[in-house]
Amino acid sequence: MRDFTLRLIAGATFLLVAGCGGGGSNSDSNGGSSPPDDEPPASSSDYPVMNETAAASYAATSEFKGVDPSCSGSRNPGCSGTTNYALQNIHYAHTATLDDGTRLRGKGTLIAVVDDGFRRSHREFSGKTIHTFFGGQSFATEDHGTGVAGVAAGNADGNEMMGVAPEADLHLTSWESVSNTSGLLDHLAAATDDAASRGAVVQNNSWGFAEQTAADEEMAAFEASDAESYAEYLAGGNTSLAADWQNLFEAYDNFQETGVVVFANSNNQNLGAADDGESDASSWAALPLFVPELSEAWLAVSNARFTVDESDGSILDAELQSAPCGSAARFCLTSEGYTYAPTASSNTSYGVATGTSFAAPQVSGQIALLAQAFPNLSPAEWTVRLLATARTGWDGFQNSKAGEQTFAPGVKHAYSSLYGHGVPDIKAALSPVGGLAIASGDNVFSGPRTSLDEGIATAGPVVGNAIAKTLAKRDIMAVDALGTDFYLPGRALGAEGANGGFSSGQANAGQLARNVEGVATSFSFLEAGSIAVPALEDAAVPKLFFSQTLANLGGDTAFSHVFPLGEGRFLQFAGHMEQVKEGSSAAFSLSRLTARENFATELSFSFGHSANRFFGNAANGPFLPAEDTGNVAAGFSISTALSSAWSVGAYAEFGSGFVGDDPSALVDYGAFAYASGGLSARRRGVITGRDTLDLYAGLRPKTVAGKADLSLPVGRDTDGTIHYEEIGIDLAKADLPLRLGFVYRNRTASDFDVLFGLNTDFVAGSDPDPVLSVSLGLKKKF
Repeated sequence: MRDFTLRLIAGATFLLVAGCGGGGSNSDSNGGSSPPDDEPPASSSDYPVMNETAAASYAATSEFKGVDPSCSGSRNPGCSGTTNYALQNIHYAHTATLDDGTRLRGKGTLIAVVDDGFRRSHREFSGKTIHTFFGGQSFATEDHGTGVAGVAAGNADGNEMMGVAPEADLHLTSWESVSNTSGLLDHLAAATDDAASRGAVVQNNSWGFAEQTAADEEMAAFEASDAESYAEYLAGGNTSLAADWQNLFEAYDNFQETGVVVFANSNNQNLGAADDGESDASSWAALPLFVPELSEAWLAVSNARFTVDESDGSILDAELQSAPCGSAARFCLTSEGYTYAPTASSNTSYGVATGTSFAAPQVSGQIALLAQAFPNLSPAEWTVRLLATARTGWDGFQNSKAGEQTFAPGVKHAYSSLYGHGVPDIKAALSPVGGLAIASGDNVFSGPRTSLDEGIATAGPVVGNAIAKTLAKRDIMAVDALGTDFYLPGRALGAEGANGGFSSGQANAGQLARNVEGVATSFSFLEAGSIAVPALEDAAVPKLFFSQTLANLGGDTAFSHVFPLGEGRFLQFAGHMEQVKEGSSAAFSLSRLTARENFATELSFSFGHSANRFFGNAANGPFLPAEDTGNVAAGFSISTALSSAWSVGAYAEFGSGFVGDDPSALVDYGAFAYASGGLSARRRGVITGRDTLDLYAGLRPKTVAGKADLSLPVGRDTDGTIHYEEIGIDLAKADLPLRLGFVYRNRTASDFDVLFGLNTDFVAGSDPDPVLSVSLGLKKKF
């Protein structure tokens, strides 16, 4: 059986420095005291908002710099340079604001610390809720544990130094008086279970065994043994002791359901380097290599001293002060463990210490910050955010890269044999990784996502902006590439304007001009001497500006044909068909026209259908499901000549539309009724005698009756399950979509066709946000 003796992983003893002021005492109140308010954030939203100016000002305060021994307390108040915390951008976290107005300093989180002992009455812990686990053992008062707990969660109270999560509470466990291995294992397991039951989000372990073994050597010995498990191997054949080891591993495994386990690496820089071999991480810090079920939310932490470019904060060099991350590199980080921390001499005493013991609680404190910012994430996700965003930009890291780890599609991060994934950067960990997207489906990890960078359509043809207006009044959950939930105001999707994020649904002047030209061409084949031809054309043109079916008539596949039926009676067949890579659309219209010299009417019936397009237009995002749309409509137009030069017309269309079900859609539109209509005026002989000018104004197709069901993503569980708010929306409440413009056509004496158009689409809401387009065309007739 192997003999195990605990040892601390501090690399230097404390230099005791007595402080001034009264001592603190434990309390049942939550959180620690706070420094004066910082500069308010520049803006607000429903995820951590960071402020550059406030962060810089905060980083210059003596207490924030105090954890760095070169800047601690009153000994060097004017020190400059990048301190331990600034290296990890903790000043950005402490000055960030959450949606409820609180600062990001660990409030509401619990940090478990397993160590040799603690002075619980130290002022750095005053006002905190402290849970103490005795487990039948006496509770020691020691410098090491006091310092470790202070670095993790010491108060931001204006005195000497502060912890990384100064408003976090503590769960403290001392192993100092445990006399034997079996009792120690039982004590550690029970303490871990107790911390988990109280909701600890992280457990800090700045200790190891006196006889530390390099992970690679330990793995070789384990694989060469006949042991079926690592617990059996450690017990050396003692069945009872093997059960104790397995019980501890199960406690760590269970803890990872609600928290992250952080272990300090060995301070022995040459661990396992005998006979010119390369050193490696300690086997205990690398425990997931031997017990794979512990790999979900486990972090090993090494220690280094960093040289930083003060002009931009970039890391120039790093000198490793501990064992390397080595075999544990894929779940290892490196921090600077040279610290100034509270000691157990008095309630106001501090001292200098260094080692991985004091690098590890800096990482533990950052887990608490992430837990406060993202309470819906699992511990494994907090772990990934620190690993995937760690700093790697110095030569020593690049020269020791051991591989690259993929955390999510498009999210890769290099790791080093010396420094693991690098230096934790809490600013980056609190920010979206890989851009934001709207998630739909059942789960953020398996369901569809639509990137905000690609544009999210929230309003479109026929259905208007009723959905967009509803979104503008609510917050919506977006996720980054790692599946982390960030909350944005719906108006950030461009919700209330005329487009509502859907510019492709608007007509353009060139398209309308080509429509007019196409219809005019079809009438040109009638008998030239027919006095009814101008009136027929005048009646057929208004629908081009306001009909949903013929909205996309222009294009190479468009057609319009007029067939005489008898005296003053004609049949027009028009439509278009389009097939593109993304989808297809088709529309057809059959019209009966009747003309009596200068007066004409038209009765039309139309049908349109689109596949993977939204009423013939490309649409992006889950609010406009584009799998299948269609419409049927009846229209009526009338025109009359006011003089030889002027004629006027009117058009009205009533129809029904539908949007087919799409499993990835967040809106179920079903069927609805819509209407459109407008007025037009035509002037012939404007300039040359062979030209025409069409003026138009009216209502684009608008839903007049219909309901839609919106499933708005508003949150997620720790397993990624998406929560929705179900909202019923009256589509008829969309703003009026209006259109006005003109089309000018001219056939010159040299048979050049000139087309010029101007079109404006807008909504009659509080923010019209007009879409203006201009078109000019010229072609030669042969």
